Amino acid sequence: FKSNDDDGDDDAKHDNGSSTSTQHIYSLGLVFYEIFSGGGRPPEIEQQQNVATRSGDAETDDFSIQEELGDLDSSLLVNHAAAPIIDVEGQLSIFDNIEDEFNLLPKKRHTQNSDYQNRCDVSLEPLKGKRVPVQLCDLIANMLDCINGTLSGDDAYQSMTHVRDDLQLMLERPAIYLYDQDMGRLSMTGLQLGNTIFGRNEELSSLKECYRRSVSGKTEFAFISGHAGIGKSFLAYEFGKHVIMSGGIFLAGKFDQLQQGKPFSALAAAFNGYCGMLMQSSELQKRREVVASKLRSSLGREVYYLTKIIPCLNDILGSEQSDDSFYDDGCVDAQRRLQYLLCQFVEVLSSSFAAPVTLFLDDLQWADSASIAAVRQLLCSTGSSSKQKQFFFVGCHLEGIIDIDSAHPVRELVCHTELLGVSFTSLKLDSMGEETLNAMVSETLCVLPRLTRTFSNIIYRKTKGNPLFVSQLMLSLNKKNLLFPSLSRRRWEWDNEKIMSQKLPDDVAAFFTQSIADLPSNVRISLFHISCFGASVEIAFVKTLEIALEMRGLCDNLDIAVDVGLLEKKDDQIRFSHDRIQEAAYNTLPADERCLFHHVCGMALASYSTSESDDTILLAAVNQINLGGPSAIQDTSQSFTIAALNLKAGQKAMVMSDFGAAYSYFNHGISFLQEGHWQQHYDLSLRLFELAAKCALAIGDLANSKLHSEQVMKEARSFEDALNVMYISTCALAYSSGLPDSVENSVGVLTKLGIDLKESRSTEACIQETMTLLSTRTD
Repeated sequence: FKSNDDDGDDDAKHDNGSSTSTQHIYSLGLVFYEIFSGGGRPPEIEQQQNVATRSGDAETDDFSIQEELGDLDSSLLVNHAAAPIIDVEGQLSIFDNIEDEFNLLPKKRHTQNSDYQNRCDVSLEPLKGKRVPVQLCDLIANMLDCINGTLSGDDAYQSMTHVRDDLQLMLERPAIYLYDQDMGRLSMTGLQLGNTIFGRNEELSSLKECYRRSVSGKTEFAFISGHAGIGKSFLAYEFGKHVIMSGGIFLAGKFDQLQQGKPFSALAAAFNGYCGMLMQSSELQKRREVVASKLRSSLGREVYYLTKIIPCLNDILGSEQSDDSFYDDGCVDAQRRLQYLLCQFVEVLSSSFAAPVTLFLDDLQWADSASIAAVRQLLCSTGSSSKQKQFFFVGCHLEGIIDIDSAHPVRELVCHTELLGVSFTSLKLDSMGEETLNAMVSETLCVLPRLTRTFSNIIYRKTKGNPLFVSQLMLSLNKKNLLFPSLSRRRWEWDNEKIMSQKLPDDVAAFFTQSIADLPSNVRISLFHISCFGASVEIAFVKTLEIALEMRGLCDNLDIAVDVGLLEKKDDQIRFSHDRIQEAAYNTLPADERCLFHHVCGMALASYSTSESDDTILLAAVNQINLGGPSAIQDTSQSFTIAALNLKAGQKAMVMSDFGAAYSYFNHGISFLQEGHWQQHYDLSLRLFELAAKCALAIGDLANSKLHSEQVMKEARSFEDALNVMYISTCALAYSSGLPDSVENSVGVLTKLGIDLKESRSTEACIQETMTLLSTRTD
């Protein structure tokens, strides 16, 4: 189609051009009407022309299609005139011929008389009766309506360019912009948001290119940053589809502010989720057997340590690896061992499936040092023996948080990998522009972009283009019936004036707070309860919580939140639809009341875990108690019980080789001890301080390791009670470049034990001999 919307040199020329364009659009609308009606013409036009004929104006007002088309081959119309059911692609294919033969009007146009200044509405029922799609009927109606001038509706065409663009969309994307939508179903289900990514093509291409370079031999990783609700996770999962489609393995985990005490929470979720998926697929049975065989061959009994953080690995191996006698409680460098085992596991997965492994970790701002250290080891180790790398890492984090904190583990990851020549790609996401937002609204509603522009502009002004805010606002408008499916027009409609008058919060967090406040009180309370456990919880755990707290109806209340879109159920989990919803639910109570609930909830779960002997419930219980803190205790007699629970949780974390989480548990346990605890609960105090010193040493915190060791040395009732921290102190000296002092302390301790070393060799000679012995061994 050729546009006749050229700018004129003066007003007269502009008015004439505009009038001509309108006449062209109207005439083309008549052509389309006759084509899709099977040769008929609009009854209203026929009636108006009959009136004009009787008044003697037939010659000047005859808008006969044949007169308008001139020499256009009439077979174009005849070929489709008898089709009772419209073959959309066949019908639309004739537009190319019309473009050639219809320019689109004869060389000269008669002047309209005053009759055509009156509004003329054309009925589209004849077209709908022939099952012409509603979108196409509306397009024809908008073309014919343009002749009404100032009386025409808001949807009337003003430019042939717009006609061309709309027809092009119908041809290229008929499922969205041509075929009829099931408005009856939508009136029952409400607005359904799709999974299409908008305005992120450039960033997605950058991720794909970074991935391609990495798996081709150059180790790289990527970060995605941006404000909350900007679409970071959505982009990462869209990239994950590309990884899977190209034959790769995609693992996904998420850090959580309220689950920081849980050992390797994000890494464990990523690997455990993938192992669970392998077990669910019967088609992958042979691959599972290959994975199990390679793991046993390469790791032997040490696979036990992996199963402690990846429980589903027991199912792949065929039996639970529970050789507790093999557990090496004296291993100071346990985290390095776990890093090695994870690297071996990735190598096994990659070689078993002949595919690279991609790990995605969300919310890196809450990441712990141990997990990031494991990622660093995976980046620097996997694939080092082959030409192609087997591992690619992508992470998301909130903008600004990691950049501000120079001591953040992710900052350390960047610094260490750069020293080793590993590069990374950083992608910063911004809010959607007006055009992108209009494309999103248009595709979501299956309404042409020309028609949604005014509505999307209102949405943009209220949300500033934040994707999460946009989607939640549209859902809210639908619930308020300001955005609704029209059964009569068979398309979505909206009320711009009422939407404009809506008073909305300035940001998405306040919007969610208001949305939650509108819920029934029992649903709000239930949302708060599960928000205390993070962004997602297992459905089985919710049922446990319902029993432990004696809170009837918890699951039913959460189902109501699912129905309104605040929660979603997926993969045996209940998840908040977004982190900001979880934050809003968590902040519905003041800080002091939250602490009290954490304490009460934790104590109830701890009591329940005793009868169930479930480590997962125990860790969840202790995390809740620690979030409440010592100030939440109302009965001081509970203090030592809570300290003992932290001791038990810390020992569980040590078995999982997460010494960072273990140290946190022991430290919390110490904080709950009351005055005089060395006299009243000596054994408990000794064990907490001793293990805290050991874990502090394991994570490289030499200062706190020394403080805890000194406390034990001061309060120990016997030499034997202090022996373990003596060993820890000796190791600390060796790690801090004080090897001669370490050897001297060791000799002194052995002498007190009755072991007299009369070896005449110097310390330097002993060190050299040790180095020679170690040179034949690997890490």
